[in-house]
Amino acid sequence: MQIRPFELDELRFAWCNRIYLRTRTHWRNPIPKLSALTNEVLADLLEPYQLHVLETATNDIEACFLLSLNPRESAATAVSKTKGRISKWLNIDSELSSPKSLSRGYFACTIGQATAQAVDAYLRNQSEHHGYADRPNPPVFLRSFQHNDIIQKTVQTDHAVSSLRYHVVLASWFRQGVFDAIAAESVSKVWIERQRANRFLLEKVSFLPDHVHVAISIHPSQSPSAVVLELMNAAQERMWREFAHLVIRAKAERLWQASAYIGSFGDLTSNAVSGYLKRWSLKNRECAQRFVATDLSTKPKEPSGEPMGFFCQSRWLASPGIAVCL
Repeated sequence: MQIRPFELDELRFAWCNRIYLRTRTHWRNPIPKLSALTNEVLADLLEPYQLHVLETATNDIEACFLLSLNPRESAATAVSKTKGRISKWLNIDSELSSPKSLSRGYFACTIGQATAQAVDAYLRNQSEHHGYADRPNPPVFLRSFQHNDIIQKTVQTDHAVSSLRYHVVLASWFRQGVFDAIAAESVSKVWIERQRANRFLLEKVSFLPDHVHVAISIHPSQSPSAVVLELMNAAQERMWREFAHLVIRAKAERLWQASAYIGSFGDLTSNAVSGYLKRWSLKNRECAQRFVATDLSTKPKEPSGEPMGFFCQSRWLASPGIAVCL
């Protein structure tokens, strides 16, 4: 007997997928029009793609965005759509001679309502959360995974810096208890075996009899939903081949419910990043106002020969910023 594999079109997701994106102009060439890119303008540009804009902060060299994506959308695809629409907008009624308004590279990371530290603690405390802590042998399998630099390249790309991390929750068929410690360890191993081919890394798993919490990181070209689909089918295949008695005893037609929770997380919360973007935008406006208010010919010069106002703005742009913090 074969259990029918899951297909992406049948899956339903509860999700929160927020991406912080930072990019800059080609060769850092100033484009004054980029400073006029507001939340409303970008939302109109991305509306055909159903990419939701939460925050926007720009100046004439750099642009930062906070986007909400459908879990079926990969970060790389969303970045390509966003940069393409912005480049087209910049070239309308513009004297730009080069089609390369924005650079090829970018920084992208996931954020969410919970930080990475909070997610790690939540997975670690599942035994207490579900009242199993007082049992002599709590039915919980918990495992963290460390990856060397070579394995880490699985989720890295040459032209961008990214950190895309997700908390995934999968529930067994009608929440029937199917996992014991041996089965959970076997499923974890098959996930490890599949991660390089499917461009994701397993960070932590917490198995309970009727559901599983998984923390993963993924390559920008992979959508969270595609990785979740691979996790579901790989686990179902392993369980049916090696632990069919557990599935049959639970009277499960398939291993999982045709649904999943996908929640993005990172080192900072959504609120922290949103506040950062507001402060970044305000700082740029203050520097620009000081720059405009003073005659360039009378401005004090830095050792580099640049006007002081220009140096103020450049120094802010060159500061470590959120990309380094994350």
